[in-house]
Amino acid sequence: MDSKELKILVISLSAIAFVGFALSAVVAVMTMCDEGLFNSLLCLNNECVGFFLKSINSAIDIANATLKLLVSVATVGGIIVALLSYLNNSNTSALSNHIAHFSIFHSYINGEIEKLSMISPSSVDVLSLYNCIFDKSRTGKTDISKNYIDFVAKLNKEIGTSNDKSSNPKVGEFRYKEHQRRIISILKGTGITMNYLPRNDFFEAEGQVFSLIERVNQSFCYTDSVPLLKKRHYI
Repeated sequence: MDSKELKILVISLSAIAFVGFALSAVVAVMTMCDEGLFNSLLCLNNECVGFFLKSINSAIDIANATLKLLVSVATVGGIIVALLSYLNNSNTSALSNHIAHFSIFHSYINGEIEKLSMISPSSVDVLSLYNCIFDKSRTGKTDISKNYIDFVAKLNKEIGTSNDKSSNPKVGEFRYKEHQRRIISILKGTGITMNYLPRNDFFEAEGQVFSLIERVNQSFCYTDSVPLLKKRHYI
């Protein structure tokens, strides 16, 4: 249990017990004084005990009410403290899972980038890419986000448009500079930075970026909602 909430519960129970039993004791003493019970001889038979208990009946009622209140507060308070403790432990566990998952993702990305000559570590903001894919990771959920699915869909749409323009003049003329601009803009939203390059250099760098995205999808995106990237026919 959380020490702060538990301390509050203990203090509350102690305060209720002190006030209730102190009031009961005061009422009992005052009743005994009014009834002159202190001047009576000690008597322990059933009749005497019954008379004594009847005389301080109000004090006993206060003590019983205090006990019932203590039980109620302890029960409700215990449930609340246990719930708060569970939520706190769940949040701590979720954060630990988030950190561990991101650490694995970060190491994987860096390892893949080392294999790619046209991509530098500084051109990939790993945290932004991770948050784009797993937007609920901090709560312990590693479901693929709708934003990332939309991102892959936008890439495929651009690849498809460029493929059509490069193979069918009736669709429109393929202009690689416009293609560069659109691809750079789409990638920027996930933390991946590409620069404007000569045609062949850009296509090579683009291919490596797409390869990185496909490897990430294969390794971390366990869902059919994330489509495969289309083949490029415009290069």
